[in-house]
Amino acid sequence: MFTSNTPSGPPLVAGSITAFAAGSLAYWGYWHRYEVHQYSWPTINAFLLTCLGMVITGVNVYSLAISESIGATTMIAGAFLLGGFGNCLVWRMFFNPLNKFPGPWSARISCFWFTFQLGKADGYYKLQALHKKYGKYVRIGSNDLSITDPEIMELAYGNKSRVTKADWYDNDAPLTSMHTTRDKGLHDRRRRVWAPAFSEKAIRDYETEVTRLNDQFIQKMEDFDGQPVNVSKWFNLYSFDAMGLIGFGKEYGLMEKGEKPHALEMLDEGMAPLAFRLPAWFFRVLVAIPGAGAGYQKFIKFCVDELTWTVNNVGEKKRDNNIVSWLLKAYKDIKRPENDTFLQADSRLIIVAGSDTTAATLISLFYNLAQNPNVVESLRKELDPLTAGSWHEIDIRNAEYLNGCINEALRLLPPVPSGLARLTPPEGLQVGKTYIPGKAVFFNPMYVMGRDSDIYEEPDKFLPERWTTQPEKVKHKDAFAPFSVGPFGCIGKNLALMELRTLVTRLIKSFDVEFAPGEDGSKVLTKTKDHFTVDVGDLELVFKPRH
Repeated sequence: MFTSNTPSGPPLVAGSITAFAAGSLAYWGYWHRYEVHQYSWPTINAFLLTCLGMVITGVNVYSLAISESIGATTMIAGAFLLGGFGNCLVWRMFFNPLNKFPGPWSARISCFWFTFQLGKADGYYKLQALHKKYGKYVRIGSNDLSITDPEIMELAYGNKSRVTKADWYDNDAPLTSMHTTRDKGLHDRRRRVWAPAFSEKAIRDYETEVTRLNDQFIQKMEDFDGQPVNVSKWFNLYSFDAMGLIGFGKEYGLMEKGEKPHALEMLDEGMAPLAFRLPAWFFRVLVAIPGAGAGYQKFIKFCVDELTWTVNNVGEKKRDNNIVSWLLKAYKDIKRPENDTFLQADSRLIIVAGSDTTAATLISLFYNLAQNPNVVESLRKELDPLTAGSWHEIDIRNAEYLNGCINEALRLLPPVPSGLARLTPPEGLQVGKTYIPGKAVFFNPMYVMGRDSDIYEEPDKFLPERWTTQPEKVKHKDAFAPFSVGPFGCIGKNLALMELRTLVTRLIKSFDVEFAPGEDGSKVLTKTKDHFTVDVGDLELVFKPRH
């Protein structure tokens, strides 16, 4: 590629042409055909090391000046990249079968187009606007679709579905949890390890701890004595305390302190990068750069520390009735189970799924209850007879109107509002009259679907009756999947519902609830952040003793 005394001339041109051809071959033979996101950092390192080797060869073998060798290497490396990225661009602009789907023209060029729209971490709003403009199928990236067609739900999530999880789930590999594993067989085996922690008996045992936390929350609301309460803060404190006790057997005491701790700040910081829907290859490069993923790495360390604490304290009084202690039963013959990457990743799953999601649903529900006193009265008519004297969650489990209220909160503000990343099978997916090509990534944004008039009548109205006496107002029941459905559905659904039902019942029986003076609820609508799960904006309410 080099001549002995000059970095220009026919040999360099020939070398550049060869590099261009090699880049083209690399794209069509490798990058275009296979998932390569897990090798992005090694690939970049190999490319840079090759360039360095070429510079050294030019100086030591061909007697070029350093500047000449760098110039020649730059030209050849640029030709290689032009071959790879040029062919990629031509494919995306003119030949990709996803080009038939409507959407911003720039989206077909790069997945970064959507990333650049998410500076306010409001993906659910951006998707809603796109669907209003383009319809039920929207192109949001070079290989990405957002889909609100309810007919896709059974095909994508049902027990017989051939749809799989997309490359987004490899962001943290090898720190892979039950939730993020893409291997269905491995997921099923891992789910069996989790299953005893969510048995009926286990949930009844957890209820004892939840009841104590409910008592504490009620007392805190009484202590405010009718003064405004930032329920976004307090429901987060409550849900994090519940996650600590049920997940790890650990007393955080956040409600007692009344302050948002560093642990919650780390949760927000650790989840923040997910708001931007970065391509998996870029996310993996970003977190591998020292310092670039500091917040994310701190959060991972916190999760591992909590796991280690539980491993060291299992067996102590009142420490063995928690999710991690159940998981550890599968590790009874393994020394230092806290070093297992699956268990480390599962600890993160417990923290995120056990805190963010519950708090978000409680905030959403009380945002709506404060505006609908008639709904509160209907709730009381149902719940008062069911909770006379001593009662447990089983007594209200089938309370239709209560469950309808919870469903409405989940519909209007789902805990995972922009949906889960899924990958079509190689043969593609036929949804009604629409064919989606194979190996395409798609999302089903639950927030957008929850407010779609083709799926729900009066979609913007909080109407628990649609789940009880007015079922005709739900046109497509399959579209309601806040906990996902099918074999990958949320294993903690019944636990989450137990927490929601019991605390909501206690609050409704004890207090009248209304907006605080000057509160209009706008922050819930405009300041909620979508970082896979939601971080709901502040909401000030007043809890007054029930008349």
